[in-house]
Amino acid sequence: MVDMHLHTNASDGSYSPEEVVRRVQASGVRVFSLTDHDTVAGATRVADMIPKGMEFYRGIEFSCKSGTIKCHILGYSYDETHPAFVEALTEAEAKREAKLAIRIEHLKEVNGIELTANEIGELEAIPAAGKPHIANILMRRGIPGTRTEVINRYLEFGVDNRIPAAQAIRAIRRSGGIAVWAHPLGGENEKHMGRAELESRLDILQTLGIQGLECYYSRYDEAEISMLIEMARERGLLVSGGSDFHGKNKNVSIGELNTAGKPVYDSDLSLIEVLRKLGK
Repeated sequence: MVDMHLHTNASDGSYSPEEVVRRVQASGVRVFSLTDHDTVAGATRVADMIPKGMEFYRGIEFSCKSGTIKCHILGYSYDETHPAFVEALTEAEAKREAKLAIRIEHLKEVNGIELTANEIGELEAIPAAGKPHIANILMRRGIPGTRTEVINRYLEFGVDNRIPAAQAIRAIRRSGGIAVWAHPLGGENEKHMGRAELESRLDILQTLGIQGLECYYSRYDEAEISMLIEMARERGLLVSGGSDFHGKNKNVSIGELNTAGKPVYDSDLSLIEVLRKLGK
């Protein structure tokens, strides 16, 4: 089986990179990627310790915007030392740090919740700290509700500080990698867009150089997946797929690439053949 979209605690997942690899191995998935938000720390850490019989590709998920539209761009088999990639990653990290500071200030000014120096230090020690990490602190303080409820109540207020999708795609491609549009119909708790809107957004991303679509996804049904695969093939785009696993932070299992619970294999993803040819 295959899963090309997994998160660790290097960003907003709950498990360490090493623990995610152990869980991937136990799940029966054999081809996988770690795709943390705006950081390569987790993928780099485990790249040289993958168990025999498993196939690993370094990944990243850039938080982006294209005009006024938010999107996520996955990158695979990039050269993290390439100047264009370093520039994009540095800018993405800086924007994420700025968002963190804005959210901390918003909690204080709007909700009357002031984080302690230790709590802020805890957040700053995480390579790509975000809403789930702040929510964990609030829940630890006894604020009621699930993590999603706490995020929606205190942390969803329109902070839009992302790098341009054009920059992310360009950085991935110039560094020798493959750029894929993550969960194109919509991600967790997002209304799935219709075909006309999808086509319109994809037109824009294709002009920017997007190379693939995440057609298989944990929240997509068979009809949606079939539509995405058809669209990818019509447009000459690669087919990819991933669960968007976040450990305890999201109710998604490793290898869960559709709502029907059907296994997905490397042979189902044309992306894998290309990555194998790249040999990295």
